[in-house]
Amino acid sequence: MKEVLAETEWGNKDAFYRVAQAISETLPLDSKKKKLLDGFLSGKERLINEVKQTTIQRRLFE
Repeated sequence: MKEVLAETEWGNKDAFYRVAQAISETLPLDSKKKKLLDGFLSGKERLINEVKQTTIQRRLFE
């Protein structure tokens, strides 16, 4: 997932995470999809940092 977010550059865009949050807010509380999406969003800052590192490493070796 990190590679896809780095390749598409969506991993560094706040709009991506805002859309994910909006989708999460529309799902029922007991939905498995909501729980997965909320888990994804709870690690947002860590994910952003890892996506940035992936992008930097690719540039070094390309």
